[in-house]
Amino acid sequence: MVNARILKSAAAALLVSLSLTACDPPIPASILAVQAELEVQCEDGDVSAVFPESMTDLSSNWSDSLLFACETMPVTILDNTAIDSDIVIAESSLIAGRCTPFATVPVAIDAAVLVVNIPDFFEIFLSAQQIIDIFNGTIKNWSDPALAEFNGEFPLPDLPIILPTEATTSAKAALSDWISRLAGGELDLSAVADTTEFNEIFLASPAEPGSISIASYGAAMYLGSSLVAVVADPNDPLSYVRAEYTSLLSATTQLTSAIEGTTMKVSLDPTIEPQAEAGLDDAVIPYQAVYAMNMALCGEDSTLKRTMARYFLRKDSQGVILSATLMPLPETLRVDAISIVVVGLPIPTPTATEENQG
Repeated sequence: MVNARILKSAAAALLVSLSLTACDPPIPASILAVQAELEVQCEDGDVSAVFPESMTDLSSNWSDSLLFACETMPVTILDNTAIDSDIVIAESSLIAGRCTPFATVPVAIDAAVLVVNIPDFFEIFLSAQQIIDIFNGTIKNWSDPALAEFNGEFPLPDLPIILPTEATTSAKAALSDWISRLAGGELDLSAVADTTEFNEIFLASPAEPGSISIASYGAAMYLGSSLVAVVADPNDPLSYVRAEYTSLLSATTQLTSAIEGTTMKVSLDPTIEPQAEAGLDDAVIPYQAVYAMNMALCGEDSTLKRTMARYFLRKDSQGVILSATLMPLPETLRVDAISIVVVGLPIPTPTATEENQG
């Protein structure tokens, strides 16, 4: 009932805005976004799209719901080896070579995680400094006494640590930035090459015992990988932060956006105070190694591709993103992304009802 009242109020505000004369300021993007949520915009035509394997469930969900809402605007989901598609959704550096975009916006939020292959361990605990020492070679074996500080109850085995050889640029940047700030020293990942494999899911399943890998949260959750929980305060063993819904949601409240032409970039501002989830008094410690999963609109500009992208940014479409083990966009970022993809599309107008006829 409360949501219905909010929606009616928003629609009423929009009706007033649309009745303004040409001399009035443009209608705010947030108001237009609210109106567009009242009914699905459709256009005749088939749009092809490529998704990473970790988003298989989400892409199927979007495809099914789209057929119900827009029978004449299906999305054809291509194999992720395809290089000729209308829309590509991926980590930013993996879009190049697959697509020449005329617009690029975030469609979801992912995060960098450390995945380990240590027999019989589903989770281990490391401080930011310990992570730095592992990557700079100071700590070379999982049985190193230094690692027992936060894993003493379950001693780690005598296994040489095998460092990753590749990772995505976004994951490396997000992880290095966060861990460096926590430790007060640099996490140098320059020895880890930029991966060129579009299907980055292999990064979340290091095969050799003793391996540690830098992977995406989405891929790690899709495979059920063993992860590292980061101890935020080395003086407090209980200050560990897991990559999970509550900590990632907290981090998304610290995200900001910048629009450069037809490209929107997302970054985390650690000076922004994280906001508590609705219904909670205090914000959860944020897992700040977050970054955008981008949506590139490829090839020649068309209203059909923009209409499909707008569908993926609808609030109800965003609401099922958690099924893909990703995070939906915060509302302010969603509105900013919409403002780019709706260029050239019809401006939504209020649907006539008995309540607004007069």
